[in-house]
Amino acid sequence: MEIYFVRHGQTIWNVEKRFQGLSDSPLTDLGITQAKLLGEKLKNIKFDKFYSTSLKRANDTANYIKGNREQKVEIFDDFVEISMGDMEGIQQEEFKKLYPKQVKNFFFNQLEYNPTPFNGESFIELRERVAKGLEKFIELNRNYERVLVVSHGATLKTLLHYISGKDISTLSDEVIPKNTSYTIVNYDGKKFKIIDFSNVSHLEEIK
Repeated sequence: MEIYFVRHGQTIWNVEKRFQGLSDSPLTDLGITQAKLLGEKLKNIKFDKFYSTSLKRANDTANYIKGNREQKVEIFDDFVEISMGDMEGIQQEEFKKLYPKQVKNFFFNQLEYNPTPFNGESFIELRERVAKGLEKFIELNRNYERVLVVSHGATLKTLLHYISGKDISTLSDEVIPKNTSYTIVNYDGKKFKIIDFSNVSHLEEIK
C-alpha cells in the first residue's frame, strides 16, 4: 500500500503566526493555489480513497487535490492537529509572553513541552494518538493500493517520525512538512518505508 500524507495549504493564521490546533483558519489565496497545483500534479494517479481531518483547512485542501474525481473526501480525525488548548488563535509573540519556556519547548524540545497550564495536548499524547490512529488507518485501508490523507504540521511531524522507527527522544530533530507537501509511505503489510519526504516540486512555479 502507498499512503500519500499531505499537509494542508497555507492558512491566514499561518501567515499571522497564530497557533491553530483544533481551531480553524481559512486557506489563503496562496494556500488554495498550492492545493490546486498539487491536484494538477497528482491528477493522473489513481487513489482508492481520499481522506482529511474534519478541520476545514484540511478538507478544502483534500477537495482541491481530488479535483473532478467522483470520490468523496472521507473524514479521519485520528490525524487531526495537536490541540493547543487555550492558546489557539494566539499569536506566537503573545504566547511567548505568557509561557516563554513552553513556546521554546514546543519548537525545540518537544518531550519537555508541557501544555497542562493552558489545557493543550503534549507531543507524547499526540504520538500515542497517531500511533493508535495509524493502526486503525491501516486496517481501514489494507485492501487498497493507494490512498491520500490530508493532515497537519505538528501531527505529520510526529506521525512520520513514528513511522520511521526513530526513538521518541529524537522527535525535536524531525522537520515539519511544508504546506501542501506530500510524503509517500510504503507499507508492505509489516513495515513502513518513507519513499519521498515533504515533496513540494509542484510549487516551483510560485517560489
